[in-house]
Order: sequence, then structure tokens, then C-alpha cells
Amino acid sequence: MASIESIARVLGINIKDVERRALRALIYEELRSIRAEKILILTRYGVREFSELWRKVEEGTIDDTMAHDDIVRLDYLEHWEKELERILKELEEK
Repeated sequence: MASIESIARVLGINIKDVERRALRALIYEELRSIRAEKILILTRYGVREFSELWRKVEEGTIDDTMAHDDIVRLDYLEHWEKELERILKELEEK
């Protein structure tokens, strides 16, 4: 198995660039996964975003006890998505 150092050498790039690119790729993959899961949850309730789901719960259109686990998961996913976007922005600024 090739090491990061040997890959960087073959590509003729700095090891820090390889690490940065690898981190960026991992973050993008995680963001794709998060966004796909969010879409699955939102589609289940026929809404496009968390605020719309929350509004339907407040209006009583959607039973909050039935949607509780999805609401908690969606809240977590949105928080994690923002955190990864922040980290990605920091990586791209360097």
C-alpha cells in the first residue's frame, strides 16, 4: 500500500496539499450523505426544509409524537452540515 508521502512524490505535490485534498474529499462525501438523508426525511413529510416541517407540527398537520425521532435526527443533521461547511470553508481559506 502506497504511503501519503509516496503518492505526493509521484504527483509532484506537497504532502500538506494531499492531506488537504483528502480532507476536503471526505467532508464533501459526508455532506452528500447528510444531504441525502435530510431529503429522505423531508420527503417523508412532503416538505422541503426543517422550518416547513416544524411549522406543520406546530399547526397540527403532522403529529409531533410520530415525527419526533425524525425531527431530532434532522436537527442533528442540520447542525452537523453547518459544522462541516464551516470546516470546509476554513480548509479552502488556507
